[in-house]
Amino acid sequence: MYELDQHTPYRHARNVFTPLALIQRGLAFHEAGHTLLGQLVGFTCERVLIYPITRDGVTGWTGATTWARSFGSYMDVAVVCGAAGQATELHQLAESGRLTPETARLCTADHDKQMALNILTEAGVPATETGPAPDGGLAWDHVMATAQQRVDREWDRITAVAEALLAAPDFTLTGTQAAQIAGITA
Repeated sequence: MYELDQHTPYRHARNVFTPLALIQRGLAFHEAGHTLLGQLVGFTCERVLIYPITRDGVTGWTGATTWARSFGSYMDVAVVCGAAGQATELHQLAESGRLTPETARLCTADHDKQMALNILTEAGVPATETGPAPDGGLAWDHVMATAQQRVDREWDRITAVAEALLAAPDFTLTGTQAAQIAGITA
């Protein structure tokens, strides 16, 4: 089982002038991207949530998506685990008219990318940052482009899950609830 997005509050400490509601909204979309794209390729989501966290006296917000089963193709793993959250946050910022070079940098999800690269490395799948993919491997710029295409295609369903997450008690949905909201049937 993998748990995505154990962000530290320091990630959001950079957003000190961003209203809390916008931080929560960005996180809800980030997690909804992981959840929806994962469920569409057959991952089994247990739970998705956003929550406050305090570390070393700094309080911020983070999110998590937990999976009972999470493997499809290596491209699916890379897209869902490594790129979906960032691609979704970027899309949400563009839709809201708040996408700037600075807000784009704040969406960078190096923790997700590193988790995906670790999974790929453990599986013996080579990956490169840019350019052509190594034999039998993946190029990260292609992974991000694929995630962006999937997010664009599924935007309405991602939005439905994100809005439901923001409205849910304790900002928590079960995987079953998220699937139902998105119209995904088993």
